[in-house]
Amino acid sequence: MKQFKIIYLYEIKKITGKRLFWITLALFLLLTVVTIIMQLLGKSYVDGEVLDTHYHMFLVDREYETALSGRAIDQNLLTETMDAYRTIPNPKDRYILTEEYQKNARPYSAIYQLIARWYDTPSLEDLLHLDVGENSFYKARLAFLKEEWQDSFLTVEEQNFWLEKETQALTPYIYYYHKGYATLCKTFNTFAVLIPLFIAVCLSGVFAEEHVKRTDQLLLSAVNGKNTVYLAKILAGITVSVCSCVLMVLTATLFSLGIFGAEGFGMQVQATLYPFSYPMSIGESCLILGVMALFVSILMSVLVMFLSETLRNSAAALSVCTGCIILTSMVSMPPQYRVLSQIWDSLPFTFLERTHVFDLRTIPLFGHCFVSWQIVPVLYLICSAGIALLGRRIYRNYQVSGR
Repeated sequence: MKQFKIIYLYEIKKITGKRLFWITLALFLLLTVVTIIMQLLGKSYVDGEVLDTHYHMFLVDREYETALSGRAIDQNLLTETMDAYRTIPNPKDRYILTEEYQKNARPYSAIYQLIARWYDTPSLEDLLHLDVGENSFYKARLAFLKEEWQDSFLTVEEQNFWLEKETQALTPYIYYYHKGYATLCKTFNTFAVLIPLFIAVCLSGVFAEEHVKRTDQLLLSAVNGKNTVYLAKILAGITVSVCSCVLMVLTATLFSLGIFGAEGFGMQVQATLYPFSYPMSIGESCLILGVMALFVSILMSVLVMFLSETLRNSAAALSVCTGCIILTSMVSMPPQYRVLSQIWDSLPFTFLERTHVFDLRTIPLFGHCFVSWQIVPVLYLICSAGIALLGRRIYRNYQVSGR
């Protein structure tokens, strides 16, 4: 065990002792921070004229949304919202330029976005003609969800599953300011590319370099043998990947909550714009995304090291992984091809996108419907173990017959 620990720590040192590792880590951490603060930079224009800076718009909207925090989305709040928007003189034009919008309607813009979303009526002029009340608001949400279920080709069992989850939600919803957690959720769309790419760059040479430098035979002549060396390399790669992933997620959390605020952890996801009915808060959804990132890191690290050993060339392993990342980010499988689409969206190169982690399509097992974030991690661990065992066999056989 002592000898294994020495080899394990040595492999970690080999991975983290390269300039490439630290340069890539620093660059990706910088990209994470830039992704978060970009929405505060620049100015908003209307008809070529400056309306306001994005930063000042954030400060104003934060004050208004904080004033709404703790209020139930009930008849009173919905009436206040619609009455405020009815003060706008001409809803056909760019009404955000009017004084009536800025003074009367803008304080309720967060609630108005929910109304426009669930009534599926983006036009203010059309929406003002509707009778928006508490009962019709929640009926409109349910009708909108059912259309989403149809568009996602959900089975009858899945629709009943989500209908049951929807009825478990407490109404009326309580609104809270939640900009920090909403920003953090969006950051995981960036992590869907950054984390797999980071692992591909840093681990593609773990096994390949031993073959290229012809040091593998010397390493395997040690008393510990092939199995110990292989296991040490695999565990070292996983450790570095997971720790780097944790650092990225913590950086995103620190900047998202530090800049936009940590309020609203307990706000139920039904009160957000995302059509998800599972009984959880937006803060809990961020925690789930963070845990999913760890499982992605495990599978990606094993997969990259497997390619490193199989192809025996770090550039080739990196090229294959990069090609898969680009392909999955640019190409989406049509939802009507149900099984292929679910598998495609569950690949580690793209799974961290919020719409994939919280996919409306379930996985039926033992007569129950399980959501993606409950099943995919288990599949990732099984795949990781299978790929590692296959890589071990290739690793052993190559040393016997390769030279």
